[in-house]
Amino acid sequence: MTFRNLMATTLLASAMAMPAMAQDRPDLVIAVDNLWPTMDPVVGISTTGARVHSNVFDTLVRRNRWEDPDGTELVPWLAESWQQLSPYVWEFTLREGVPFHDGHIMDAEDVAFSLSAERLWGEEPMAPRGTRYTRGFVRVEATGPLTIEVETSFPDPNLPFRMVTPIGFVLPHHYYEEVGTEAFGQMPMGTGPYRMTSFDPSVAVEAVAFDDYWAGEPPAASLRFEIVPEFSTRFAGLVAGEYDVVVSVPADQVESLEGTEGITVMEKGIENYPMFAFNMLETEALPDNPLTDVNLRRAIVAGVDREAIAAAIWGDATFVPTPFNFPEYGDYFDPDRERAVPFDPEQAAAYLAESDYDGEELIWHITRGFYPNYEIAAEFMVEQWAELGINVRIELKDNFSLAYERPFHFLNMSMSSEFSGDPYRPLWMDWGPQSSRFRASHRTWDMTEDFVRLGEAFEQSQDFETRYQAYLDLVEEWERVTPGMYMWRNVVNYAIDEDLAWDPGNSAVTIFDHLYMTDHNE
Repeated sequence: MTFRNLMATTLLASAMAMPAMAQDRPDLVIAVDNLWPTMDPVVGISTTGARVHSNVFDTLVRRNRWEDPDGTELVPWLAESWQQLSPYVWEFTLREGVPFHDGHIMDAEDVAFSLSAERLWGEEPMAPRGTRYTRGFVRVEATGPLTIEVETSFPDPNLPFRMVTPIGFVLPHHYYEEVGTEAFGQMPMGTGPYRMTSFDPSVAVEAVAFDDYWAGEPPAASLRFEIVPEFSTRFAGLVAGEYDVVVSVPADQVESLEGTEGITVMEKGIENYPMFAFNMLETEALPDNPLTDVNLRRAIVAGVDREAIAAAIWGDATFVPTPFNFPEYGDYFDPDRERAVPFDPEQAAAYLAESDYDGEELIWHITRGFYPNYEIAAEFMVEQWAELGINVRIELKDNFSLAYERPFHFLNMSMSSEFSGDPYRPLWMDWGPQSSRFRASHRTWDMTEDFVRLGEAFEQSQDFETRYQAYLDLVEEWERVTPGMYMWRNVVNYAIDEDLAWDPGNSAVTIFDHLYMTDHNE
């Protein structure tokens, strides 16, 4: 069967199976700045794709953002339960009778394929970006019609938390195998509350309510994610009633928009932290790098008042974090823990005096316009460092490829704290032996022996007390070395029709199901 014929059959079957939609449900139009070229939820890992994915697909496990905006609680979703059979093996038991959009009933073979080496973590996987979430996977197997086992090469007490990431989306094996990766990304199928009907990555995504959705009636009749590149056009359309939700409201526009009649503006902190990495390496392009001196790195961190800068440009919408101490980590979060290198001009001067720095120019590569407010914050920081006698020059680059070109001393970046139940992802995976900070062409540091030793101990810890102490030890080593500096927790802003009862929680992911939208009949 050809892809075209398969889709025609799928859409006809879905239409015949679908009961008449309630007439009072809204047709929502979401004005977005961009869309990813594919809607495969792993191939298309991105903010622009994530806005769509959770409306079309379901994950095995879900984060309860509708009651706790930070989503620190896991709740069963397509997996109704899970248990650790041994330190290396987890079993997931699936819900019975969950339909895909073509009526096919989900089973363990679909889940095993979705998490398979063939798709995510083998030598040449279909969706190689899945490797960031599948570290240590050695076996995924359907052990019954509704049970699967996942085996790892090291004990992972937090493996269920990986199932809220993009690898946790369950895809229909029969359809994916029939059409292939590329075609699936252009017209995907899932078990989610909305069934995709059209996709033009330069124009829009459209989806209609899937009224056989296992978790409850979708509260909207349809969704349209429409690309509107300019914010002024997006906002004008919202005021005119053309759009119901506008994403990516510029931070400097929030205050002026809050008084607009008929409009609600929302500021949401998300699990992403803009920062910069120190290039600590001596290379051919940078043979006499002053930043190999830890005292200079500490002087730079201690010499900038991040709290004042964040408050000046963000107000109270965000905060400056203690490294790897994030509220989304539940019991691992300690609101009273202080940074090892706080703002202290006198101490900064002392660090600088202990260093061998002699006024050399330090170059900061920043990708133009990518991180909201990053460039203006950088200008403030450069002024404060100049008062100490530290000479930093900003070089704006038009894309990341150019930013990664050496030589540079500081490199802009952001680190996701994407939920893994603890700081494993941002601390060990993003700075450890598999990280771009250590392995990529634009790498910025060599791990210390103590960092490796402590990271391996953290990775293999099982009980909370041991793991928590291992985490603290690893953070202490990271702060001792000072390979980078966090700036703030990222913020996303939405403007919505004031009559739309929708709240995404602290997330850049937009979901329009019955948990995030008030019942449309109320």
